[in-house]
Amino acid sequence: MTSRQFTMDEAFSYLAWLEERFLIIDRTTNSLENVLLTMEGLKSKSRSNGYSAIDAKMKKAEEDEKRLRSDLEETIKAINDEQIIIRDIKLGLVDFPFLWGEREVFLCWKKGEHSIQFWHNTDEGFASRKRI
Repeated sequence: MTSRQFTMDEAFSYLAWLEERFLIIDRTTNSLENVLLTMEGLKSKSRSNGYSAIDAKMKKAEEDEKRLRSDLEETIKAINDEQIIIRDIKLGLVDFPFLWGEREVFLCWKKGEHSIQFWHNTDEGFASRKRI
């Protein structure tokens, strides 16, 4: 059994916050992908061209990469610190530990859903989710 059990109301109260966190994650991930592509392009130019002004651009890109990775880790940590279980970062899929009678189950939510409508057993996943 996990250390924290959510009530339905507690889990529901996190949905808007989670939507914001996953929006930040999506934007940060997209920015990080763009920086990595930029770095690849700069490395290619540098190899064919030798030393140039590319070094300053590469340094900036490396700083951006470091900052974006840190931002991403911080946002994920904020979710984990609430003891919400992230199942799929791209889908924005999370589970909330929930006590249903005497057994622990997971309330299942995915970004874009307006409420928590599904649950599944702790030994099952998204494909096995059932309507509440």
